[in-house]
Amino acid sequence: MTLKEMLTELYVNENVSAFEHLYLHRAIRRWRGELLFGRDTIRQQILADLAQFSGWRFKINVSTEEFADVAWISPDGTSVRRHYWIKLENGRIASDAILTHSPHQERRHQHHSLLGELDSGKGQTGPAELSRFSATAEKLHKIWNCRSISSIANVYHSEAHWSGPDSEGGHQELKVWWLQQFLAYPQSHITFEREIAFENYLALQWQWARIDINGHRDRVAGSACLRLDGGKVIEEALLTD
Repeated sequence: MTLKEMLTELYVNENVSAFEHLYLHRAIRRWRGELLFGRDTIRQQILADLAQFSGWRFKINVSTEEFADVAWISPDGTSVRRHYWIKLENGRIASDAILTHSPHQERRHQHHSLLGELDSGKGQTGPAELSRFSATAEKLHKIWNCRSISSIANVYHSEAHWSGPDSEGGHQELKVWWLQQFLAYPQSHITFEREIAFENYLALQWQWARIDINGHRDRVAGSACLRLDGGKVIEEALLTD
């Protein structure tokens, strides 16, 4: 059963009994900075989803074997977008990571005591090329980690549409959003975890370690689904925990 078929079975057909055949008993879910252990715990979250989105339309925007971009749309047009990243063992899900953007969802911050520094320009955050990632990911790395705002025009199509936390639009809105992040987090770096290319799409999963202007550190999980046209990004949905 494909990921698209799994999600359809759960959220369109509301066949919770099929859950036993979709997830391993020892499955682990990464959700809003926490780990949920076991199929029973994950089942409870899926039941909560069915209750929360009762009467909403479920839509799968794009999907592949290990990634899906989906949305729930309410009768009044409100939407909740979610990215699923899964790892399979013998046809069942052994682990997944869920990223959700909801206009009514309270922002969550996980603060940790300050441990050393995160100096942009060192380690993965330096100008050296990323290993095992595409040219598009490398270009995004230049923007995100090397703070090369001028590179946006080289990565994104002139008619590109971008949607992210608390903002959406084109080049200008994307530029303003990143400048706001750089101001709020003088030290930060994004570590790329997974990349999946399919059709004319590219999906990226990452972790964002940040230290804000007050010296507080947090770590944010993120995911981006990019649609490419002529080698440039024409559409992007960026979600963060």
